[in-house]
Amino acid sequence: MRKTILFILFLALLTGCATGYQESGGGYTYVTWNEMEGKEEHPLVGADWATFEVLDKNGYAKDARQTYFQGRTIEGADAATFERLSELYARDTSRVYYQERVVPGADPNSFEVFNLQWGRDGNDVYIQDRPIEACDPTTFKLLKDSWQKDSRCAYREGRKVPNADAATFEVLNFWFAKDRYQVYDDIPRVIEGADAATFKLRGGICQVCAQDKNNCYSYEKVVPCEEEK
Repeated sequence: MRKTILFILFLALLTGCATGYQESGGGYTYVTWNEMEGKEEHPLVGADWATFEVLDKNGYAKDARQTYFQGRTIEGADAATFERLSELYARDTSRVYYQERVVPGADPNSFEVFNLQWGRDGNDVYIQDRPIEACDPTTFKLLKDSWQKDSRCAYREGRKVPNADAATFEVLNFWFAKDRYQVYDDIPRVIEGADAATFKLRGGICQVCAQDKNNCYSYEKVVPCEEEK
């Protein structure tokens, strides 16, 4: 009996903490939850309940006149042609949106989502709502530890790695990458003087420690070569 009561209380707690679009008084409200304030309800101002449609419980919705992301109106969006592409991306006949923000320059006809925060069209690649000016969008791919590359360039979180040789570019870990000619940190920038041919991570628990034939490094800085632990 005691276990049953505890289970019922647990279900009640989960229900009370539920977020997203929820029916309320013949319409909908958007519910959020935080530890300081608890449950908060955000009215959808001006919504047309007769045509209101939830496209994603925790994200997109629309009615005959307006579109919404997490209860916030998406200014200028065309409700008639608006469609959800993913949890975070949507489009209408003329624009692409990340959450409620317009993705500048994105082509809605060719835009596709290929990762939670990444999309591309025929002209560029986008991280969230930022175009990255990709060298070759068609071959762009995600690598491990927040690095990327295409057939001509390499990137760190969508920022071009300076003068990287894409053909020989390799990721060492979150903080380091290299190619045939240079070594890079996560800013990304060239680690001046580092020897790409012999540059490698040091052993042990330090993830920001590396060495080449000439020096040892902590992040991008040259440091004394101490015994590995």
